[in-house]
Amino acid sequence: MTLPFTKRTRLAVGAALVAAPAFGLAACTDLSVDPFSSVNLENFYQTDAEVLAAVSPVYSQLRATLWEYHNLSEVSSDETIVPTRGSDWADGGRWLNMHRQDWSPTLTDLNGAWVQSFTGIARANSVLSDLTAVDAPNEDQIVAEIRALRAFYYYTLLDLFGNVPILAPPPNSDPSEYLVDPDNPPVQRSRAEVFDFIVAELEASREALPVAGAGNGGRFSQGAVDAILANMYLNAPVFTGTVTAGGLQRGSARWADAEALASRVIDSGTYSLVQGEEEWFEMFSAENENNPEHIFVVQHLAEQGFGMSFPNRGLHYNSFDGGGWNGFATIAETYNAFDQSDPRIGIFARGQAIDYDTGESIENRNGDPLIFTIDFPGGVDNTDEGGGVRIVKFAPDPALTAAINGNHGNDYPYFRLGEMYLIRAEARFEQGNAAGALADINAIRTRVGAPLLTSVDRQAILNERLFELTNETRRRQDLIRADESIPEFGGGGNLFTRAWSFKSASQPYRVLFPIPQQQIDASDGTLTQNAGY
Repeated sequence: MTLPFTKRTRLAVGAALVAAPAFGLAACTDLSVDPFSSVNLENFYQTDAEVLAAVSPVYSQLRATLWEYHNLSEVSSDETIVPTRGSDWADGGRWLNMHRQDWSPTLTDLNGAWVQSFTGIARANSVLSDLTAVDAPNEDQIVAEIRALRAFYYYTLLDLFGNVPILAPPPNSDPSEYLVDPDNPPVQRSRAEVFDFIVAELEASREALPVAGAGNGGRFSQGAVDAILANMYLNAPVFTGTVTAGGLQRGSARWADAEALASRVIDSGTYSLVQGEEEWFEMFSAENENNPEHIFVVQHLAEQGFGMSFPNRGLHYNSFDGGGWNGFATIAETYNAFDQSDPRIGIFARGQAIDYDTGESIENRNGDPLIFTIDFPGGVDNTDEGGGVRIVKFAPDPALTAAINGNHGNDYPYFRLGEMYLIRAEARFEQGNAAGALADINAIRTRVGAPLLTSVDRQAILNERLFELTNETRRRQDLIRADESIPEFGGGGNLFTRAWSFKSASQPYRVLFPIPQQQIDASDGTLTQNAGY
């Protein structure tokens, strides 16, 4: 049975941290932090409410991944660019360097992503350590949830950095096993070893998790495990490969496993594709809680400290009460890849900009009509307020006020059913089943009213993932996975490091980010930098 776990309860408890026994490490990357506090464990974990207080901070840390992890995934690809607008968004060249793949190990976002994910891991280990000493209600499910959450945080590290330390004692280990001896820190593992660890943790957790749909109130379910595994098997040639200064040496493909796991989600009957253009856009709106297509989500509320900031990142200062930040945009090639007859092009704002509260046209700060243009007048190093088409997939929350600006209530789906159809399509195609791939892609296109395809190839599959999954942290993965040595992609290695607007071709080792320099310096020689950096 799943514990009562409403969005409001989880977020509120996750922020308060008042009853939880072990969470004095929200801003800490040190895995040696003592996982115990002054709470007496013998008197804790006795009720569902106390269990909720303990697990909520592990879940609430997911919100933190939607800044650095999300931005690194998006801005480093051809989906998103953050141009400099006068003095706005200059930040020492940070954002344009990210898009141009000209980062160094000192980029602050790298350390932020590392810290945020390892904080989630530390919080998970803290709860697991506590549970070795008590008998908690529904303990098997709670342990499975926390192990699966910990595996997800490792998934983000696997994706960005590849080679990271693993601190994950087996269940029921002595509490001392969850502490790090400063003289004997955990060993940095290869990317393939991290991949195997995540798979093993998810598989071991699955049986004790509930079969639950509609996002399961933000909690882990069997469907969430299957969805993450499907994604990992899709990316197995990359995630189990080796990156040298010369680029990616791909590991073994797992197409059959990717198809099987995606099919298990699709055929479970637990989730359903939304049908209709309006319904598709509602999947990302502030009213998207418990959407039938959502598998694993990060929940938000339109309250201070509990919301998401996606609408702020791209929309203008005058776009809604409190105003956006007028930063993020997309490049012309990406916008032009969308068919004008495909309703999903509606995720973009182009032309006369509007006030999302009133629907009226808005002006720039000079009092002129604000026009979002497909190009960047003056170039991306110094464009104007309207330069660039904006991504508004996650539209502003009507409940937002200036007092809580930057806190929209839209839930964020890390995994949803639509992606499972696209994973299965790609896996089927790679195994020679083009007809099955076409059927899956057309299922996605039919439900939103996009014209059907009559044939499919690798480029069509890559494009469809762009049309369906823009702004959902998949584009970087997709471009790296797209092997450019295949004739359809032109030959060369991967699509991620190729040239596109405002970006020259980058070095092939940049398919992995560097280990943050701050972590290298603090590791006393136990962390080795990724190749090429």
